[in-house]
Amino acid sequence: MKVFRASTLFSQSGLWTCRACLHKQKSSLAKRANYASEARRFAGNAGKRKTTALVAASGTAGGAVAFFTDDVKYGYGAVERSGRVLTALGISVNDYRLALKEAGTKDEQAATLKACHKRCAERVLRVCEQNGSIFIKLGQHLSSMNYLLPIEWTETFIPLQDHCPVSSYESVQEMFIKDTGYPITNLFDEFDEQPIGSASLAQVHIATMKDTGQKVAVKVQHPALEQWVPLDMALTRFSFATLKYVFPDYDLTWLSDEMEFSLPQELDFALEGQNATHAKEYFKNFKDAPLVIPSVIRGMKRILVMEYLAGHRLDDLQFLDSNMIDRDEVSAALARIFNEMIFGDGAPLHCDPHGGNLAIRTNSKNRRFNFDIILYDHGLYREIPKQLQRDYAKLWLAVIDADEKNMRKYAREVAGITDEQFPLFASAITGRDYRIVTKSVVSTRSDHEKDEISDAFGGDLLQQLVKLLGSVPRIILLILKTNDLTRSLDENLHTRQGPMRTFMILARYCSRTVFEEQMEIIGQHGNMLWPRNLLRLHSMEEQVERLVKKIWGMATPSPRSQQQELIAFPRKAFPAQVHLSFPPPKQDGPELTSSGKTTLATQVTLRLNALPSPSPSSAPIAAFLPMDGYHLSRAQLSALPDPATAHARRGAEFTFDGTSFLGLVRLLRSPLTSSTPTYYGPSFDHAVKDPVVDDIAIPATARIIVFEGNYLSLNKSPWKEAAELMDELWFVDVTEERARERLVERHVRTGVAGSKEEAERRAEENDLVNGRDIVAGRVEGVSEVVVSWEDEAWRPGGREAAG
Repeated sequence: MKVFRASTLFSQSGLWTCRACLHKQKSSLAKRANYASEARRFAGNAGKRKTTALVAASGTAGGAVAFFTDDVKYGYGAVERSGRVLTALGISVNDYRLALKEAGTKDEQAATLKACHKRCAERVLRVCEQNGSIFIKLGQHLSSMNYLLPIEWTETFIPLQDHCPVSSYESVQEMFIKDTGYPITNLFDEFDEQPIGSASLAQVHIATMKDTGQKVAVKVQHPALEQWVPLDMALTRFSFATLKYVFPDYDLTWLSDEMEFSLPQELDFALEGQNATHAKEYFKNFKDAPLVIPSVIRGMKRILVMEYLAGHRLDDLQFLDSNMIDRDEVSAALARIFNEMIFGDGAPLHCDPHGGNLAIRTNSKNRRFNFDIILYDHGLYREIPKQLQRDYAKLWLAVIDADEKNMRKYAREVAGITDEQFPLFASAITGRDYRIVTKSVVSTRSDHEKDEISDAFGGDLLQQLVKLLGSVPRIILLILKTNDLTRSLDENLHTRQGPMRTFMILARYCSRTVFEEQMEIIGQHGNMLWPRNLLRLHSMEEQVERLVKKIWGMATPSPRSQQQELIAFPRKAFPAQVHLSFPPPKQDGPELTSSGKTTLATQVTLRLNALPSPSPSSAPIAAFLPMDGYHLSRAQLSALPDPATAHARRGAEFTFDGTSFLGLVRLLRSPLTSSTPTYYGPSFDHAVKDPVVDDIAIPATARIIVFEGNYLSLNKSPWKEAAELMDELWFVDVTEERARERLVERHVRTGVAGSKEEAERRAEENDLVNGRDIVAGRVEGVSEVVVSWEDEAWRPGGREAAG
């Protein structure tokens, strides 16, 4: 068997995540040797032991645990581990008792409590490092709970994110033989004895499969966990129960309850393999973010063999910048991935997305993204019930819109939150000061705000939050954990736009979820055109319009160096599009139109530009480009092989210059700089029925580009390449019968047809044929579906803005 050595491993450019602990190998060699020795001594024996008695005692000075087993060495180790925990627990309880009783001014008491937090946190940190096992896992979780714990605790526990035990190769070999019946050499041609990454529960080795020669990553559970997990869980339960007994207002037993529920799942690698396969299948057609999940080759209880995928940490800013990976695009991709997990229909929610479980690598083959995000560690997953998804979406829409009345309503629906508890809950889910939440949650957190929150948690607020989180459903705790971890990842990227873009993406997912619920309700109450259903749609339009105004109004302060937003609107049978894009109704036109996409695209652009501009130039934030200008000219049609058909079918896909359209979209996709010029697109002169070159200006000051056209969502080159470059693809949905009525009326009104009969024939033979092609060939992954219905205010002349 060929075995790689550490020198070979560290010469590789792409390392597995959680590798920072490997950089500390020399300093932690003695600790690892002890851990490995302990693993070799006891691996495989836990199932043979019988525990005859367990006696635990605790007081202010410490405690002791005595085990009488058929293995004296195990008993000695158990007493040693228990002694560390109970001694730290007793001293810390006494430390807090004295600190809380100390007299002095308010500032002096606060300083005393801060010092106590720091002492106790450092004391517990040493126990976690010495005991390892699930105590590392618990410490990592506590380090991310800055919405709950004082900063002295969360910052002290940060080293546990990288400090992980490493089990010896010999103990891993013993485990392989015990679990598979074969030594490692029978399964792999090569197996690197040194792990490339280690975490609290497992470590990862590079290997080569014997039968296929494939390079793989082998995740192996730390062998010693089998013997220590039952004891360590008992110690964790005992510690939190003791804290609750001594300090009734600080009930953290829900933490140990959640750990006891989730840990067996995380320790079952066969289940993790199933989770990974399910998530990979769900996201295989997900086009909004370049998510990669390693394929599972074999999964057993304590061994998982996966495809080897290497990457760098997401917060490796030097790697991102040196490879021209836009931090804002990485942030947006993360937001799309985890919002899809929370709001997607039947989506699996990854409940442990900390920095060690994510990696990034370059990808030069993807036309939209130049990177991939790799997601590891699929041990803990949940699926969120549909009604909870919908209520949670409404809660966040209310938060983004600073609608306190609906915030309170849906907080009660989601987690049973009372009006008295609501301010605290709002701060917990957003990580923001409640006064900010009721004004503008999408602004960037200032250092002053962070300090104020930290100070508030030093007083009565902390015990209220502890009590609150102990009462909410477990699934909400996991969603909060996911929110907090992803928020931390985003802040570490130091993006140009701050949280603005991620909140915009969140708003999109929430709006989609609410829209789908409304469509389901409409389907249960008859035809979409029934008056009551039209009122439902109208109220939706008002909500989404209000939200768009607010979000994009706040988006305008972003720096010039960001990319412009591209949005597209396709319609059912008749697409439309927004860098924003919509497919348009044609005045002269042969294509299937009359969905209302031009009207909608125009209204969106006008309303965005009507918002107060935050920049000194007061330049319009949005630009509108209809696809009409990309018609082939009549001279070009006459030069085609069958000019008669080309003229008769004008408006069909082959009568457009899609290549030139894609070229403009690619130019607009480039990052904005101080030297970015004004770009120009063509218009269409309906009087002469030919395009006008470079007639529509798209200045660098425009942050949102709204496209509109029938083929912007067509799954055919070059249209599909353009669709992949859009930030949003909005589809305007209209029935074929309603489209036919609108086409006939317009053809007669504009003189395209001399009579109603001629207009009906033109619509049937040309426009509707094009529309059916659009429906049949539409790309997947439309962002929004907008239902087109009659609104007198939007008829020509009904609104001055509509023109």
